[in-house]
Amino acid sequence: MNNTVDSSPLQRLGIFLLGLMAFVAFGVVAWLGFKVSGGDNDPYYAKKSEERIAKIKVSNDAQVGEIIPTDSDLEKFVNSIPTQNPQVTKRPVPGTEAFNEWMKKQAAAQAANAPKKEDPKEDPKEEVVVKLTLKALGNPPGTMKFEKADLTVKAGSKVILTFENPDVLQHNLVFTKIGKKEAVGALADAMLIDPEALKKHYVPTSDDIIASSKLVNPSQSEVIEFTVPKEPGDYPYICTFPGHWRLMNGILKVTN
Repeated sequence: MNNTVDSSPLQRLGIFLLGLMAFVAFGVVAWLGFKVSGGDNDPYYAKKSEERIAKIKVSNDAQVGEIIPTDSDLEKFVNSIPTQNPQVTKRPVPGTEAFNEWMKKQAAAQAANAPKKEDPKEDPKEEVVVKLTLKALGNPPGTMKFEKADLTVKAGSKVILTFENPDVLQHNLVFTKIGKKEAVGALADAMLIDPEALKKHYVPTSDDIIASSKLVNPSQSEVIEFTVPKEPGDYPYICTFPGHWRLMNGILKVTN
């Protein structure tokens, strides 16, 4: 007990009365709450109780006829497990020789059932590409001749030919079929009276022509591409500017 605090009987009585009043107040509040909530006088209490009883009855009725295992039933079930025969598999154990043989048989069966692949078709032979250069003579000017009197290529080759004209005159380059130089040359001469001859580069319309260039101006060049016939032989090439072909001609020798 703290002797420095005044604890007279009146003070102790006052503290007791305050505690008693708080306890009574708490009880009153609890009683009021019970009354407000309805307490045991709730008019719906009986109805709620009946509903709970009905739900319990439905649950019990649903379990009627259900088999509830007894301890003996559980014991019989446990004792029956070891007596069950293990399942037997025909697949051998991995890592054994039998397993390796089994895997080989499986692989062979899959290979036998696999769709057969079509034999790859032979790739066609690559096309032979030949690059050639042919010039018109420019010295002396106006000679009207090709620098080379003949060219040689293999039959069926693809030719990429650069035709250069260092001359002072215009020239073109026309390849004809075998023995058709004069026939195409005559058509070229006839173009003197054709008003569209310059637009046609003085190349006549004929099935005897294999390939041709445009009319090439002095100091210019032209690249033409064509496929050489498969028939070996001598194929003439000429300049079809009127009057030139008789002097300006050569032979494309096609070999096997």
